[in-house]
Amino acid sequence: MRKLIFIAIGFLGLQFSARLSALPVDEADLPSLDRPARHSENFNPSEPSQKTVIAPVATKTPAAERVPSHWDLEWQGWYGLHYTFYGSRPKGGRALTDDEEAPSFPSLFTDRVKLSGKIGGRVDLDAAFFVNGNGMEPTPNLVELRRWRFYTTGDAILLVPFSYSVNVMAVDNSHFVLDDVFLEFRHIPYVGNLRVGSFIPAMSLEASGSSRDATFMEWATPIQGLAPRISAGWQFRRPFLNDRATWSLGQFAQSLGTDVGDATTDFTRIIGRLTWLPIYAVEPENSGATRLLHLGLDLNYLRSGNASIRYRSRPESHAAPFLADTGDVHAQDMESLGVEAAWVDGPWSVQGEFLGNFVASETDHSFYGFYMYGSYFCTGESRSYDTSRGVFGRLQPKRSFSFAREGIGAVETAVRFSYLNLDSKPVNGGVLQSVTFGVNWYLHSNSKIRFNYVFAHASGGPRPGDLNAFQTRFEFDF
Repeated sequence: MRKLIFIAIGFLGLQFSARLSALPVDEADLPSLDRPARHSENFNPSEPSQKTVIAPVATKTPAAERVPSHWDLEWQGWYGLHYTFYGSRPKGGRALTDDEEAPSFPSLFTDRVKLSGKIGGRVDLDAAFFVNGNGMEPTPNLVELRRWRFYTTGDAILLVPFSYSVNVMAVDNSHFVLDDVFLEFRHIPYVGNLRVGSFIPAMSLEASGSSRDATFMEWATPIQGLAPRISAGWQFRRPFLNDRATWSLGQFAQSLGTDVGDATTDFTRIIGRLTWLPIYAVEPENSGATRLLHLGLDLNYLRSGNASIRYRSRPESHAAPFLADTGDVHAQDMESLGVEAAWVDGPWSVQGEFLGNFVASETDHSFYGFYMYGSYFCTGESRSYDTSRGVFGRLQPKRSFSFAREGIGAVETAVRFSYLNLDSKPVNGGVLQSVTFGVNWYLHSNSKIRFNYVFAHASGGPRPGDLNAFQTRFEFDF
């Protein structure tokens, strides 16, 4: 009878193991390394009436066990195509850490390989209508695919844990550029995260965040002209003071191209950014209403490789021409100072920045600009804030647009004034001033419709005069 019981238990155990191996495996639930128990040599399941001699059996070295592997692919609608692959090596090589929630970079994993993330895309479709005045040359109306991109982002373990991003973007309908292609190693002691690759350096509150989360269709005029654009390099970043402050420091080389930002093409630059939240409060009982004060300081040193520096800017409309442009300025060194401030109190928001670039040449030059804007959510939302990076993030409407549930989404109104001065004798880059009125309709967190009216006045520079731009954008991402 005992023998039959053990045989039945063993058979059930085999079936359970087979079912377990067919299920997706969570890393926290990996089987232990305990060795199987062995029977005592005195054990006699049949209990014979006479003495039975049991011959010893040579012990076999068990084959190396393997941790179950699995992969998963799932389409999650507006949240993109999610994938997971988990592979393993035979037991024996063990991870030097068991911290699976947030493994730090010094951790070394020798018994597993992991790849998880999402594949997504984004489309921005623009239409712009222009009215020129005060002697400015006519600007053609335009309907364009402002940007469309496909990307994959996620986390991986390949000996060491890291995050990754591969983002290919098309601008001007067919011009492809690499945007946010990097590896990031997280939780490094004392220095936080290390990002290596091609990305926009952390400088300026508006430029450091995603264009998807910006209040207006385009960066403010001084940010377009003076802030750095996508560059190849490395950057350390870390929050501190219980996520009430952040610091970042990086070194960058050749610009890899977009159509906004500092137009200098051959350089080495060092950029540092410091942010602080002296006031920060979120009210969960009031639909997540936010009250905060953001302060920031940016420093940038540039060394030009071809002994020339250039700044230029459009009037906050991508379809418009460049109205301020220094051309190539003979210089090798540049120092930049930026100041950031933002105030959010429930649906109300005020944000502004000053940016000054000081160029060392035979005759020293200073180019500077600032912007300030206010916004208001008619539907009561608050701008969301990412405390780990010191930037504003994606908006989540209280009620997404829906005919069935009578949701209207979120509606935001905003107005901005921008000023950029690229005149510094003998350089005549022009002075560009603009006022932009905006209305944003957030259908839900992944789709929105924008309308911007821009009035720009350019004095000096390549195209003096006035420009009125009426533009709209439909955008969605997944």
